[in-house]
Amino acid sequence: MTVITKQLLVSERSRILRRFCYLLAIVSLLAMDNSLKLTPNVNYTYNTLIYTFCNKQSIIIFTAFLIWLMFKLFQSITNSFWWGIGITTMVNLIWIIANRIKIGARNEPIMPSEMIMYQAYGSILKMVNPWLLVDAAIVIVGACLVIWQLNRKKPFTKLSIKARGFYIILAILVYGSALFWNHQGSPIQTVVQGMGVESYPFNQLSGARVNGPIIQFMSNVDVKVMNQPTGYSKATMNRLAKKYQLTAKQINQHRQNKLSDQTIILNLSESFATPNRVPGVHLKNDLIPYINRLKKKTTSGLMISSGYGGGTANMEYMSLTGLTLANFTPTLATPFTQLVPFAKQSWSINQLFKDSTAIHPYVGTFYSRPTVYREFGFDRFMYLGSRYKIRHQKKIDRSPYLSDATSYKNAEDQLKRNRKAQFISLVTMQNHFPYTEHFYNGASRYQASIRGANTDSETVAQYAMGIHYTDQAVQQFIKKINQMKQPITVVFYGDHLPGIYQNDMSRDGLKLHETDYFIYSNPAARQHGAKQFIHNSRIVSPNDFIAMMAEQTNSKVTPYIALLTKVYQDLPAVSLKTSNADANGYHSAPQFTNEQGKVVSQKHFSKSQKELWYDYLLVQYDMTAGHHYLGKSFLK
Repeated sequence: MTVITKQLLVSERSRILRRFCYLLAIVSLLAMDNSLKLTPNVNYTYNTLIYTFCNKQSIIIFTAFLIWLMFKLFQSITNSFWWGIGITTMVNLIWIIANRIKIGARNEPIMPSEMIMYQAYGSILKMVNPWLLVDAAIVIVGACLVIWQLNRKKPFTKLSIKARGFYIILAILVYGSALFWNHQGSPIQTVVQGMGVESYPFNQLSGARVNGPIIQFMSNVDVKVMNQPTGYSKATMNRLAKKYQLTAKQINQHRQNKLSDQTIILNLSESFATPNRVPGVHLKNDLIPYINRLKKKTTSGLMISSGYGGGTANMEYMSLTGLTLANFTPTLATPFTQLVPFAKQSWSINQLFKDSTAIHPYVGTFYSRPTVYREFGFDRFMYLGSRYKIRHQKKIDRSPYLSDATSYKNAEDQLKRNRKAQFISLVTMQNHFPYTEHFYNGASRYQASIRGANTDSETVAQYAMGIHYTDQAVQQFIKKINQMKQPITVVFYGDHLPGIYQNDMSRDGLKLHETDYFIYSNPAARQHGAKQFIHNSRIVSPNDFIAMMAEQTNSKVTPYIALLTKVYQDLPAVSLKTSNADANGYHSAPQFTNEQGKVVSQKHFSKSQKELWYDYLLVQYDMTAGHHYLGKSFLK
């Protein structure tokens, strides 16, 4: 073969490779539109394809370049053309399918913070249809055999050592540049924006549709915790410390207990929210009769969640710290994985207690919980596989998850182990998705009638059956703690609604973010001065619970809890905007919901409310992204 012929073959091969990368880029963009089904409307698909091709050329070319660079990286590592193209193809197809699955379940693409949870990959795979995994394994094995044969029978000229080194360094530099994509005014940001990349940290699903899954993922690598509030300084924070020391002194004049002398159980109930509040959904039977009766007898109401179909760890973070997700920058989607493990210091309510336990009857690796609880100072974390055993393990019918009764039995064990004051964070798992696998028998008694949406009534019935079992487990648990002599207060709340409702989020978004909660103090706690009801409790947010539990137990407050008390009493409940479905939806500004269940604008705040919100913003910045000017005396 002549030199000219070889050059022509290399040139033709390069042209085919570029076209292949271009085609993969188009496929990745189209796949992010979750309205495209396996049997799509032909005209809709055609119009979508034309729009993508005509209006997103710069994004397609940039994505194709990133895919090409991925190929050169793998080719350089393996020193094989066929293995380079094969691995690149498999990685991109797996990435596209994985993002598509996550969009179907959570209405958002895969985030960098989730990649950190590498210990949880095995558990995540258990939530995927096993036949899909089997098919994927067969395809991957078959592809590897084909690549091996091609590499053996039709080998291409190997790259030189210099070329391999060059492409590896180039790939590291280009992909590593994502660490600076969000640096305002930086040359790298200018180049990326010039390629057509649009910033969508506040709406991850829209960002994936506009930028594609690769670019949107890289856009979330550069994370900034919070923007520094105007006027932040050591002098300002010293002034605030003195201000809320005085506020705490005023509040404590009317309080008789110490919070650390109580036993507090903060119970996050997975996906707990009665379906009857969802517009167009009606169940003929009351699925939570006990909890509904209990809510009439104690502090209770609705909690505005900052997630839909997911976001458990975010609600947990807010309830443990008193800080709101809405004040963080849009790229900080999950504080448990993006903030706490790397923070110089982290505060959580359990630090006010001599003994604290976290209980989660599932694998513990999701959301980096072992690291987070260790940073928060918990004495023990009980999960499947931990040194602290989850006992009384029972499942209901065909459910793969341990029941809520199991969760409460383990909480009871801790109450018996330590009959003095303690803090318990209990995160249940029973009602986690999926709800389409017919786990439960007898769900027909909660068959839902659906109007105005394409929500599947059988799915709602299966979910409702799980909620009914939660109601029974809660009843038994309250009965047990009522018999105990130590003062115990339970904060029970649903973290988010399940992602099973097909309502229009722009119209029904607030309703789809309302979960049930109650705060209950047992007879022993009430004998020690705990209250049965507290005010301003109809509409709350997770960051209110610390102040609420202090008020319910009639406990004295620290300067920080004094601030949280003012925020709870004087400001509407705060959340991320509820008009979008994804867990990080429209994360550009906080949304406020008043006691009447109406969204109110911050523009209509009084002068004192605006000052209070600014104080809260300053304190949150100092505690997370600032210089930690507030000393331990402010927090403890």
